[in-house]
Amino acid sequence: MESDMMQPHELGIDLGGTKVLLVAGKVQFKAPTGNSFSPIRLKAILKEFILENQLHPTTIGIAVPGLIQENKVIACDVLPEFNAWNPSLDWDDMPYTFGLSNDVKAALYGEFPKINDEFCGGIIMVGTAIGAAFVSNGHEIRGSQGWAGELGYFPIPTVNGVKRLDELSGGQFLADKLGLNPGVMAKRALDGEQIVLQEIHKAGQYLGLAISGIINLLNPTQIAVGGGTLGLRGYWDAMSNMAKENTIPSFWKEGILRKVQAGEQVAAMGAVRRLRS
Repeated sequence: MESDMMQPHELGIDLGGTKVLLVAGKVQFKAPTGNSFSPIRLKAILKEFILENQLHPTTIGIAVPGLIQENKVIACDVLPEFNAWNPSLDWDDMPYTFGLSNDVKAALYGEFPKINDEFCGGIIMVGTAIGAAFVSNGHEIRGSQGWAGELGYFPIPTVNGVKRLDELSGGQFLADKLGLNPGVMAKRALDGEQIVLQEIHKAGQYLGLAISGIINLLNPTQIAVGGGTLGLRGYWDAMSNMAKENTIPSFWKEGILRKVQAGEQVAAMGAVRRLRS
């Protein structure tokens, strides 16, 4: 059986809307990204990371927050400079095998490295926005074009009209609604500011509603939930309580929802594992 650990010739990259994480064995590096971050900048960071750490990768898995098809970025809202990017073609001067994965699909393999034929479950990542990936009886649910899992686009009716789940429960949308940056929002929540805590509670509840729908639809054994937004005070409890209240009782088992255990490297590691599969 292939090792769960990253091999010396492998390098994983988790490309996100606010930061990029590069991982090679026990070595890792972070850098800020943002709306204007480009493939040119990523290439420079990658070259420097390889040179400084005297690495010799042959395979590089890259997790991207967007729609991926045939190793090309079809759409990436949070990093628009990466739209239509294909590292195998655009970086053909680099002697590596590149494999792109949607970031949450990569995280699925990072969190569950040994998926057998009995496994029914998945992962939900709640960061700037929200994404998901699921497995049914050992097979990834990919959809007709491989794009299944865009949970952030799940429509939910509110008093202000139909909203996407991203707009109701995503970390960046929540911070924007409060007129704060994410760090200040988190601090004010810890300080017990009621307006902030109320909005966090509502955001968690909306996600819990969506999760209950998923459980009722797919009947999973386990869903791992991760991402920085979960760290907001009160978010997890609001989410899990609402999910339990609206799930078919016989479907709900203690521990069906748990926090991601693979840590911040989950998507980078998973991008490599998915490339192997």
